[in-house]
Amino acid sequence: MAKRNGLIAVERKLKPYQVQKDAFLSMAVFEYLIGNTDWSIQYLQNIKLLAQDSMSVPTAVPYDFDHAGIVSAPYALPAAELKMKSVRQRRYRGYCPQDLQKFEPVIAQYNQLKPDIYRVYTDCKILDAEYIESTVKYLDEFYATINDPKAWQKEFTYPCDPKGTGNVVIKGLKE
Repeated sequence: MAKRNGLIAVERKLKPYQVQKDAFLSMAVFEYLIGNTDWSIQYLQNIKLLAQDSMSVPTAVPYDFDHAGIVSAPYALPAAELKMKSVRQRRYRGYCPQDLQKFEPVIAQYNQLKPDIYRVYTDCKILDAEYIESTVKYLDEFYATINDPKAWQKEFTYPCDPKGTGNVVIKGLKE
C-alpha cells in the first residue's frame, strides 16, 4: 500500500499526537463508528504508519477490523482491561483531546458520508436482512451520538477520565 501511494512505511512506535492530527482524528472517529477498540498507535496494533519520507509526519492507517462491533464476529471479545460487556459497545480510544473544536470538521465529514455509509449495508445483496437491520441500528446510535454535542464531547473526552479505561495498556501489547 505504501509503495502504491508513493509513501514509505514507518516502523517506529510513536504516540498518537505524533502522527498527522487531522487524519488521526478522522481515523479514531472511524474506529469509534465501527466499534473497534483493537488498535494502538504506540504498539502498532492493527495500525500502519505511512509517510512521504523519513522526516515527514506519518499518517496512521488502520486495518484488521474483525473485532469491530459493526462486524460482530462471533469470536470477538473486548480486551478485559477495557471493562466492556461486548464489542458492540463503543469506546473512543483516541488520545485525550485538548481542543474539542478539532472534531467539528470530522463530524461534518461523517455526516456528509452518512448516506454512502448506510448504502454499504442497505444496498448489499449478499448480507442477511437481520444483519443489515442490526447494523443500521448500530449506525443510528453512532449518528445520534455525533449529532448531540454533549454526547460526543463526553465520548471523545473519555480518555481524559482518570477513573476510566481510556489510557489503559492492554495485556499482550509489547513495546
